[in-house]
This record gives sequence, C-alpha cells and structure tokens, in this order.
Amino acid sequence: MKNKKTKDLAIFALFVFPAVVFVLFATDIPFVMNLYYSVFNWNGIGKNMEFVGLANYVKIFTADPLFWKGVRFTLKFAVFYVVIVNIVSLTVAVVMARENKVNSLGRAFYYIPYIISLTAISLIWKFILGPGFEALYSVTGWEFFNWSWLGTPKLAFYVVVVMAVWQNLGFYMVNYIAGIIAVPGELLEAARIDGATSFQVFRKITIPMIMPAISICMLTSMTFAFKLFDIIMVFTKGGPANSTVSVAYNIYKEAFVNSKYGLATAKSLVFVVFVLIITAIQMKITKSKEVEA
Repeated sequence: MKNKKTKDLAIFALFVFPAVVFVLFATDIPFVMNLYYSVFNWNGIGKNMEFVGLANYVKIFTADPLFWKGVRFTLKFAVFYVVIVNIVSLTVAVVMARENKVNSLGRAFYYIPYIISLTAISLIWKFILGPGFEALYSVTGWEFFNWSWLGTPKLAFYVVVVMAVWQNLGFYMVNYIAGIIAVPGELLEAARIDGATSFQVFRKITIPMIMPAISICMLTSMTFAFKLFDIIMVFTKGGPANSTVSVAYNIYKEAFVNSKYGLATAKSLVFVVFVLIITAIQMKITKSKEVEA
C-alpha cells in the first residue's frame, strides 16, 4: 500500500512539475525581478545600475503626469469597453442561440474578427478611416466621412473602443451562447406557462442561470482593457496629444524608448496593485450574484 502511494505521488509530481516550473519562470521569478529592478536607475541593457531606493515610486506619484493620464485613459476605456462589449455580445448571443443554418453563419460572421490579430485589425481600420473615408467623402460629400477621426482626442478614444468591441465581440458571444444553451428548457417552459413574458423569463431565469458565463466574460474583458497595447501601438501611437496613451503603452515607451527600465518596472507594479483591487471588487460582486442565483 505504501509503495502504491509513493508511486502515485511520483506520477502526480511528474505531471505537475512542468506546470510548476512554467509558472515559476513565467510569473513568479519575473515578478521578483521587477521588484528588484524597480529600486534601481537602469537602462535595461548596460551593467551600470544605480540604486535609488523608492525614488522611482516617488517620481510616479509626484512628477509623472503622463502615467496618470494613461491610468485615466485605461480606466475610462475599461468602463466603456467592458459595458459595451458584454451588453452587445449578450444581445447577439440571445439572437444567435437558436440552432439553425442562418444563426450558424451569423456566429461565424461575428467570430471571424476575433481570430484576426489586433495588429491586422488596426491596419484595416487605419485604412478605412483614412483613404477609405476620404474616397467616400469625395463621392457622397457627407461631412461624417470628413471628420478627423484620429486627429481629435474624443473621436480617437471612441474609435479605439469600437475597434476593440468589434474585434472581440465573437469571443464573448460564444461564451454567452454556451451559457444560454445550458439553461434547462423545463424552467423556461414552466415560466411561460405561468404567464411570464419573454423579458421576465430572461431577467428572472436566464440571467441568473448564466451568471458564471457573465463572470468569466466580465473578468476577461477587464483583463483585455487593462493590458490594452496592440491597438495603441499600431493604430494611434498614443495620439493625438497623448490622449490615447494606455498604461501598457506608457510602460513600453518608458522601458524601450526612454531607456528607463527601473522606472518602467515600478510603474508596472503600481498599476498591478490598482488592477488587483478593481478585479477583486468585480469578482466579489459577480460571485455574490452567482450565490444568489
């Protein structure tokens, strides 16, 4: 018996060990290294590392307005993106949940943008809002096509939101469809027999039953919003006038353009704290709804 337990433990360790090593090298060690680098003035390449203590953190909170502008942009983007993408994808999922050929084609249509890289998406939209809209304006004369979509801070923000929603809509739609299909048909039928309207059935039965799917979609959409980088890097480069600088893009520029690696790691750690707090609050709220359901 003892030999069998030892053998089972060895097999378990054999399978778990690669995952432990991966997590260790992919997350734990880099995090500890970031803590170490954040107290140095270092360009990320050379051997000269000047110990500055908490000076990088003091600079972030007292003399780095661009970082906090990036935080405000990222939080604003997160609010708009999370709300819009979840509402729209859930609405589409309700329509596409029924099994038929039209809905199958519709699901594929909505999902295709998700499998295209954000870089390609950004380049496509850059063409549409540039030469594409210029051509349409010359033909129609509609002022809408002549707006400076990437030259005006407010318009640039909404363009980034629309691009992100359009690109990721299919992913959340699939998750919501899976949740809707899993709702027992007997519950829905019983509610309709009792005189409940379609809206009441959706609000009182469907929504509580798909709260796990909502929690997953909320968490993944928030994660995407907080690490927004690809669209900004390829599409706006933080412009116009630094109005679309995300935290991830700001950290990237600090580390690889300004060669201030120590300051960049300090910024990443500060933002991680903010993200952890917001994520914990969001998970607590959605989890309580699951329990109530």
